[in-house]
Amino acid sequence: MAYKKSTSKAKSAKADETVETSAAASSEDCCAKCESKVADLDKKVADLEKKLKGLLDGIAAASKLKTELDEAKLKLSAEVNELKEKAKSWKEKADTNNDGKLDLEEIYSYVWRRRKSRSPAPKK
Repeated sequence: MAYKKSTSKAKSAKADETVETSAAASSEDCCAKCESKVADLDKKVADLEKKLKGLLDGIAAASKLKTELDEAKLKLSAEVNELKEKAKSWKEKADTNNDGKLDLEEIYSYVWRRRKSRSPAPKK
């Protein structure tokens, strides 16, 4: 029986070595799979970072454009207000009966007076 025990011990030792060898091989396969997954994820992260950088550059350009548009809007609104004031003064001068409305006769008389009082070429 000692022989059987030693045989079973030998068999169990061989089985343990086989399990350890297969475990080592499977762990190496697992590590290789994990490393490839990590490399794929790194590539994806790099691509996403490039896209994010492009988006941030686009947002910065849009912000700059919005600032320029706001400045142009302020300039235009100032010019429009100035022109409105000039138009009000012209309307007030042309409105001879002070009723707040301009009719064709008032406009004609205003233009006639302006043309007679100045040279035929308009000044800027």
